[in-house]
Amino acid sequence: MARRIPAPKRGIHPLRAVARTRFTAAARLSVLATVAVLSPSADAQTLVPNDLATARNYYLNGLITLPSYSPGKNSFLVQRLHRGDRKTLLDLKGSGEIRHIWSTWSIPGDDSDIPAPARVSVRIFLDGESKPAISGALDELCRAAEATANRFVPLPAFNFKGAFNIYLPISFTRGIRLEIEATDEIAEFYVQIDYRTEVRSQPSPRLVSQTNGDRLTLKYLGDAGMFHFGANMPERTTRQSVSVNYGPAANAGELSISGPGILRSLTFRGPSLSDLELQIYWDDDAEPGLQAPLRYLFADFRNVAMESRPGESTCYFPMPFRKKARIVLRSLSGAVGRVTVDYAFEAGPLPPRTLYFHAQYHETEKTVGYEPHIIVQVKGEGLFVGMNLFDSGHNHGGGDTTLIDAGTASPKVLHGICGEDYFGFAWHHTGAMTLLTGAPIHERRYRLHLENPYPFHESLQSFFGVFAGQNPKSVAFWYQLPEAASAGQWTARDVPWKILGPLGLETPLAAGVTDKTYATVALIKEPTNLAERWQDAEMRHGFLDATFEFRHYSMIESGTGFIAGAGKTQMRTYLYSPSRRGVNVVVGHDDRLILRLNDASVADIPGRSGFGPTRVSLKLHPGWNTLDLVVHNEENEDWRWCGVSLAFDRYASEGLRFARELPAQVRRTSSQPLR
Repeated sequence: MARRIPAPKRGIHPLRAVARTRFTAAARLSVLATVAVLSPSADAQTLVPNDLATARNYYLNGLITLPSYSPGKNSFLVQRLHRGDRKTLLDLKGSGEIRHIWSTWSIPGDDSDIPAPARVSVRIFLDGESKPAISGALDELCRAAEATANRFVPLPAFNFKGAFNIYLPISFTRGIRLEIEATDEIAEFYVQIDYRTEVRSQPSPRLVSQTNGDRLTLKYLGDAGMFHFGANMPERTTRQSVSVNYGPAANAGELSISGPGILRSLTFRGPSLSDLELQIYWDDDAEPGLQAPLRYLFADFRNVAMESRPGESTCYFPMPFRKKARIVLRSLSGAVGRVTVDYAFEAGPLPPRTLYFHAQYHETEKTVGYEPHIIVQVKGEGLFVGMNLFDSGHNHGGGDTTLIDAGTASPKVLHGICGEDYFGFAWHHTGAMTLLTGAPIHERRYRLHLENPYPFHESLQSFFGVFAGQNPKSVAFWYQLPEAASAGQWTARDVPWKILGPLGLETPLAAGVTDKTYATVALIKEPTNLAERWQDAEMRHGFLDATFEFRHYSMIESGTGFIAGAGKTQMRTYLYSPSRRGVNVVVGHDDRLILRLNDASVADIPGRSGFGPTRVSLKLHPGWNTLDLVVHNEENEDWRWCGVSLAFDRYASEGLRFARELPAQVRRTSSQPLR
């Protein structure tokens, strides 16, 4: 089990007790019991080029600098598209780029797990133009992207057993609109679009489609060579090889490298690598910036950042530090042995605000279904670049959710669909590895967001939905400034709540928190009868994710990939204020949200396209105040994500306390039904 750890003196601050895993005897046995599971998969299709230097130049060189763009993700699972139906999937103003499109679909009455071709047409309109710059059948566009090979980017597409991925950047200067049209009857259409928005001083190359006869092609107008970077291994890089003796924790092996500089590669060679845990301490940090068993850090993966083969594993993520890197290796079984450590080091001073590399192992001993597996939770400023995931069970347990910067004026939610979709696959297929994503088998997968890393400026949380009764394990990869982020105007709090939902749209709202059971009909894949009760919930650093609340009652250990759709969720908490005061609050939401304080209406906020902030003001009485929220839920652009974030004015909220229930000595007043 994970334990609470003290916050380090520098930039990494755990949000909750599960931020890092300490290896107890039971945890070590859990790691060792699955050694055979991670043996190399001979039948996995490796779609990774032999020469990875160019790919590493492109994807890895910029990771130590915090970019200026804002990440976004639109996700849809559309049921029952009829021939001729159109739907807009992305509509943005300003400048930016689409960085990744993933999609698949099914045809009524067709049990095949490979979608029939040419059933969905795509039109992409750039910069307000009436004629699409890119158009064609979605699968044909993916094949056209695949045909560009590595002329523009190292991985332009990944098309595998009914999953279609496009990685060619689609740039826009004044705006972009992406729409689809069904050219056949579609039972279920799935799509996820990763994009970024940013202010640009000059236009980027424009991607356009062309049709010659029956052949569809894609090309760039402008200097597409600007997508490439320089050398990954600068001339001043030196290589060293050191033998390190290791044992259990008390006799762990150590290697120290003096800075400043950047580790460009780090290789471990030996016969028992799967028995070793790696820790790396940067500079004078008391807590490791990297902590993971080698077996989960590398598995049998081969991608742009990690390469593993029997007896040898190499990490290519750039790892800068100013003073020193202290590398610690210990045996999880208590054995003693020797490992060879090879590294390539680029000596030299680092620019200000250089990001440090981090990797963190986490294991959930037994999932409950209504709470997702935690991939990472950190405070600070940095860049989330991906994860390895193991033993998460059936893909329908859920998908990915990343929550960013709750304690700011610009909170963000990036929410996916089903488990395999996040990894670029579809219909539960596995058996391939690419530069950025792979699944040799179902029980182990990786996804690197290197085509579109997620910047964060105050906090980062990432989760993965999993059915009850599983034992998932993961390693998160991110970069972070070593300095703690400066305190801003807003602050996020771990507010405790009572929560009731999801309630069907026709179900009356509860008059107050009681012990009774509420009958409702929730829309999941189909209307589903639920018998619900008020449950305890707590914000994780300003976010309350209620997406999987329905798994208190239904599809707890198995079910479809659908989550609860159109409906509403009630939430209540109590705030103690030592004085009468007004407190400004940033409320993050996507759909309609009703807010009441002490039985009086504060705001009825209409829904919006995607997740974003709205500011409200709370007029608090001295003593205990009752805060009620009704969070509505629709399909929206983040596919049925249900939740809210709250950020309080840092100075006006000093002295506030929160409670899920009023103290016994406080006289309760009857609550009126919410409207």
